[in-house]
This record gives sequence, C-alpha cells and structure tokens, in this order.
Amino acid sequence: MKTRNWLIASLALNAFLIVSICVFSYIYRDKIMQRFVAMKGNPTIVMYGNSITAQGKWTALLDRTDVLNNGLPGMSTYHFLQLLPTHVVNLHPKICFVKGGINDITVGVSQERMQGYYKTILDKIIESKIIPVVTLTVYEQNDPVSKKEVDTLNDFLIKYCQENQVAYIDLNQFISDSTGLKAEYAVDKTHLNEKAYEIWGREIRKVLKEKGI
Repeated sequence: MKTRNWLIASLALNAFLIVSICVFSYIYRDKIMQRFVAMKGNPTIVMYGNSITAQGKWTALLDRTDVLNNGLPGMSTYHFLQLLPTHVVNLHPKICFVKGGINDITVGVSQERMQGYYKTILDKIIESKIIPVVTLTVYEQNDPVSKKEVDTLNDFLIKYCQENQVAYIDLNQFISDSTGLKAEYAVDKTHLNEKAYEIWGREIRKVLKEKGI
C-alpha cells in the first residue's frame, strides 16, 4: 500500500514538474530563444531601438529563430550611435530594423542633433553592408508638442530613406490618429500593447519577404 501511494505521489509530482516546465517555457519562450540566438551568434536580423523595440517578442512575432532583440530601454539616438558597433555592426546581420527618437524628444534634444545622430547611424549601417530598415517614430498619446516634433523627425527620415533607397515602416497610419497614439494600441502614453506589436510584426514580415530574407 505504501509503495502504491509513493508511486502515485511520485507520478503526480513528475506531472506537476512537467506542466510547470512547459508553462515556464511558454511564458518565457522569447527570452529563452533570445539567449539561444545571442549564444549562437551571427543573427540574420537585429532589432535596434529603445524600450518600444526592447519590449517586442520578436522571435514569436516573426516566427523565426535568427532575430536578436537589441533594444535599449531609456536610450536616445546618441546612445544608439555609441553602441552601434557592439549591438549591430560586429554581429554582421543581414538586416537591421532601427527605431528611435521619442526619448530624444522627451528630454528636449534638438532636431539638428537628433537628425544628425540618426543619419550617422544609418550611414554606418549601410557602410557595413547591412540593410537598414527604419521604423518611423510613433506618436505619443494626446501630446501635440511631441507630435509636432515626431512629424519633423519623420519627415527627415522619409526624405533620407527615399534618397538612399532605404525601406521604412510607418506604424502611425495603423495605430495613430490626429490626436496621436490610439488608446486601443497603448499600454501608457508612449508604449505599445500586443495588438500594436502584431501590426508591427506584420509590416516587418512584408519587408523581409520583399528583401528575400
């Protein structure tokens, strides 16, 4: 009887452990996959940007195991430029999706400096034989001053992309309106929810298909 009870308890414990591992792996699958991609090296795709990029679950969104999320929460375009060698260039990806600018705008960085940093980032990516793709800066919620600055930056980025044959993604046409980021796509004033990331992932997959990557 004791042996039977022990066997039942043992089986129950094993089942619990298996279920727990499966649940843990599902919840943290993107973080686990990111560790794997980082250890393996040579990612095909690098996602580079601020916390909005960092919060994306890109291996799941793009359904691939060769994408590295090198988002840098709280960072500005100046920081992106300084960390570009270690976080993009030295990894030798085929393509790099770049998104930034809102942190610069929040702390009052001038358009001249911000645009200069952004241009140098993109120039260096191109010089490194990596394909850059710009995700235009997304509006914040209900902030007319920020929105005006975003429009100015995005006008510059669109012009740069058109002059240099660089693809760009405009999320604002899907997730924003005349007042800024729509509430249905936001978790706060600035950051995106899962619905917005699904749209972003869809647009990235379109670019990858066009580029044959």
